[in-house]
Amino acid sequence: MCGIFGIITNQDNISLGKVVLEGIKRLEYRGYDSCGIVALSNSELHVKKDSGKIDEIQKKINLADIPNNSKLALAHTRWATHGAPTRKNSHPHLDCSNKIAVVHNGIIENFLELRKMLTEKGHLFESDTDTEVIPHLIEIKMKEGLNFKDSVVEALKLLTGAYAVAVCHADYPDSIIVARKESPLVIGIIEGKSTYCASDIPAFLPLTRKCYIMDDDELAILKAGEVEFFDLISNERIEKELRTIEWSIDAAEKGGYEHFMLKEIYEEPIAIRNTLKISEELLRVFANILLSAENIYITAAGTSYHAALAGKFIISKFLGKHIQDIECSELETQLKGNLQKNSVIIAISQSGETIDIIEAIKWAKKAKSVKILTITNVVGSSITRSSDHVIVTNAGPEIGVAATKTYSTQVLTLALIAVSIAKIRKIISDEEIIKYYEALTGIPNIIEKFLEKNVDLIKYIVNNLEKNMNYFFLARGISIATAKEGGLKLKEVACRFIEGYSAASAKHGPISLVREGFPIIFIAPPDETYNRLVGNVMEFKSRGGRIISVVVESDEKITKLSDITIRIPQPADKYYNLFSPITFMPALQLLAYYSALAHDLDPDKPLNLSKTVTVH
Repeated sequence: MCGIFGIITNQDNISLGKVVLEGIKRLEYRGYDSCGIVALSNSELHVKKDSGKIDEIQKKINLADIPNNSKLALAHTRWATHGAPTRKNSHPHLDCSNKIAVVHNGIIENFLELRKMLTEKGHLFESDTDTEVIPHLIEIKMKEGLNFKDSVVEALKLLTGAYAVAVCHADYPDSIIVARKESPLVIGIIEGKSTYCASDIPAFLPLTRKCYIMDDDELAILKAGEVEFFDLISNERIEKELRTIEWSIDAAEKGGYEHFMLKEIYEEPIAIRNTLKISEELLRVFANILLSAENIYITAAGTSYHAALAGKFIISKFLGKHIQDIECSELETQLKGNLQKNSVIIAISQSGETIDIIEAIKWAKKAKSVKILTITNVVGSSITRSSDHVIVTNAGPEIGVAATKTYSTQVLTLALIAVSIAKIRKIISDEEIIKYYEALTGIPNIIEKFLEKNVDLIKYIVNNLEKNMNYFFLARGISIATAKEGGLKLKEVACRFIEGYSAASAKHGPISLVREGFPIIFIAPPDETYNRLVGNVMEFKSRGGRIISVVVESDEKITKLSDITIRIPQPADKYYNLFSPITFMPALQLLAYYSALAHDLDPDKPLNLSKTVTVH
């Protein structure tokens, strides 16, 4: 979950310190409890690091102030796993000779055994991290007579766990060595001039759109404007495809918004329009596989799991089969011994690098002959390599830790698959198919109209609820997914205690917590559950609950029972109701965003969270 950035260049007309600092800041969403930079100059490593957010550290020690003649630097922003977020545990970490520097993302599972072995050999450790064993292992291999590259290869063979590493050596100023296993790493290049390594493409997107995406068990030697790739297992040279990233450079910048989260909420309409362009042929492939499957599972984590819940509801409506949802961390536990052949697993991941879902689908592929259908936002991410078919959602880079536009595009993709199934099965008329498509294509306009007119209302609600620490988000039917995701957003960025619940289930215990003024947010599209939800609203209102309801523009019944309504400008018909998990969500995302600001919290950097969970 940490962020890595590195550069090696032969250019004299750039400020290396500034490039490195800006590069690692673009990755701060991956971790922000400490940061460090190492630069190589005159056969010496110059390290600057400390705990805290990057801007705080920059004010104290000016991370960008590195030797003027440096042509090589590595940087790291950390999400603590092994060792507290302190200066000594910040990356980079060095060997005993201060010649080898390593930055690392991942978990070394056997670090205690390795550390014990190294300590017995006389190596001294300065941190509590698992990472620090790596430079010492490389040091040992070099003392045994191996060259820099082979020492890295042999050291990595001793590691058990996941890693993306970048290594530099004071005596090898013309190269950086990088490798990956189960943690993301990409290489950017300006041919003949500069080469970059990073945990994610946005780090170097303003510098180059040309990149290589590394696979597991690959190593690369970076030189200025060139790169060589090797198979870590065989040590043989391999060829990689040079890709061109189509995202705009602005997508990785705030573009005038105060925070990435707010920018990405406002980007939802364009992200949805881009996702609507997914090819009909690819949607039919997914649809036909689901139609022929005997058992179907849908799996994800966090926000993607809530998208899975909404998508499961939409697809099941047209598929005529049960889909079982399972959190990816529990997939093997629940299906071990029960997974049947001719099963299909729909795997959903924003980053495509979440370790729990990657391990889940790898287990499933190994255990049985199953098909994996993946929905992700990142081309070439780890999850795609274990999948039979992949849809990329076209949301563009999402920097804010709290997922917004990626959630909307995930639900939309599942909805497109559902309508494709309806077309193939011919279970509804052509006229109805057209109406569902009209509702889907109308979603961006609905969100744009809402964002244009309702920000002041959201701010008003936040100002009136600022003192409340506890909330319920309640709904029925498909909107339970919306309630869970809306509650998660407020929990993530505003640090309120939230429960997203079925309104019916909330009567079995949670209602006992309701006191005068207790805020309850009802998600209430006018679907088949609406009249029963009216009864739930009355039950909670009679116990003193303060009712805030998210409804369509023409709503009357629940509006009369509510203290405040948030009105979504969409028609009150079954075609739009089915896609309400997309159209209703920006209101709840904005509520979370402005709640974070009201409590002096940074919505882009929620406490204790990071964007991509690459550890168990």
